[in-house]
Amino acid sequence: MWLDHATLSAAGSLVSPRNRFVRLLSSEAGWPHGSYLTALLPVVVTVAFLAGGALRDGVLVVIRRWRWVLLTLIVIPAHYLLRVALRRPGPDDGHGQEIIVGAYPSGAALAVGLGWILLVVVVGGLRPRYRPWLVVVAVVVLAVHGIARALTQKHWATDVMGSYFLVAGTFLLASTARPDAGHQ
Repeated sequence: MWLDHATLSAAGSLVSPRNRFVRLLSSEAGWPHGSYLTALLPVVVTVAFLAGGALRDGVLVVIRRWRWVLLTLIVIPAHYLLRVALRRPGPDDGHGQEIIVGAYPSGAALAVGLGWILLVVVVGGLRPRYRPWLVVVAVVVLAVHGIARALTQKHWATDVMGSYFLVAGTFLLASTARPDAGHQ
């Protein structure tokens, strides 16, 4: 918990939790849903690159090359099972209430992490010269999103970091199923 409180204190000294951008970015209510738009943007870009590859090389070639990425979707039910099993209360959860589904790991952070790692892996794989820039942009977006979620007390900072690590670990495991995994 010391890391959660230290992150909240440090971030709070830089920007107010009432800042409009911070509230929009961490939002899951109203329109636009800041968290989900942050997750959807890289997915749309990735799908556009894959569609371009399918037009150029054929659908079957693209599916054969990238089907291993579908294994990462196992992280979605896994995250929910962890939330139910751990029942960690979030910063806004009332004290003394029974927690059915906990705050750890964060579902919104999981979606954002999944979207951005998908962009880095797929688009970076298709356009290697873009990879360093994609990594920088993804790290900045994940950091800003994580800080916004913690500042608005939607989640503890470690809930968000746990989601990012869960996504990264799932991608590492899934990458062993890549068609060219043994050649690199």
